Amino acid sequence: MPPADRRTFSFPKSARLLRRGEFVAVKRRGQGFADGPLAASWTTRPAGGPGIASSTARVGIAVSSKVGDAVVRNRVKRRLREAIRHELHQLPEVDLVLVARASATRATVGELRAWVRRAGLRIAADRERRP
Repeated sequence: MPPADRRTFSFPKSARLLRRGEFVAVKRRGQGFADGPLAASWTTRPAGGPGIASSTARVGIAVSSKVGDAVVRNRVKRRLREAIRHELHQLPEVDLVLVARASATRATVGELRAWVRRAGLRIAADRERRP
């Protein structure tokens, strides 16, 4: 991880889950939890996988029509991407799918950042318990 003063806050495509098959694989093989405005499913990264280095998490975002109309869903996705952009370097090396719940429409970027940070700690602790 680069020093804090040289760290870039980006969320490149190589750090994203983009294909339906990737989302389905995480949901099927992974573990999950729901807390606050988001639900999360995660699985460990396969060694030597495509794209970004295995030391970085890959994150997928899902916001269903139950959350709101297109304007609301896009606003939630923008806020969530911003939160991930700032917290990506602190996430453990996993494939992570975040699903927005209805309460995510009222969450600020700061609240989403705090949730992503707590989720990363929870995932890391769970990975240590289960080898």
